[in-house]
Amino acid sequence: MKNLSLLIKAAICSVGFLLVSTGHAEGMNSAAAMATLTIVQPFDAVPGKNPAEVYKAMQNMANAVRKMPGLIDDVVLENKNQEIKPTHVHVMRWKDQKSWEAMFANAAFQKAIRDNASYFTVDGAGIFTPVK
Repeated sequence: MKNLSLLIKAAICSVGFLLVSTGHAEGMNSAAAMATLTIVQPFDAVPGKNPAEVYKAMQNMANAVRKMPGLIDDVVLENKNQEIKPTHVHVMRWKDQKSWEAMFANAAFQKAIRDNASYFTVDGAGIFTPVK
């Protein structure tokens, strides 16, 4: 089980690296790509909750994040292998760490947390920057 957990963490790291690397492929200059910060946040649907309500709560949280200044892009990914955790990851690319941290003080984001947090559990967040 411990090896499986390590494999999952490696996969999450790979997703973060892939998103940062995609900026280069899409024509983003190196200086801009190197200045970004990628956050990978694993989370799990709470067992026993209605799947449609969980999905709506995830959408609500993603929509709240998408209104934050400094967010470049994001994607919520569902794990299709239901045997392992996390059930989802939210991968976000930010202008800088200060922008990401400012999100937590935002009143609208705090309200989104209060209204939706009972539908999933969050297992920390990985902070990734490009390998130079």
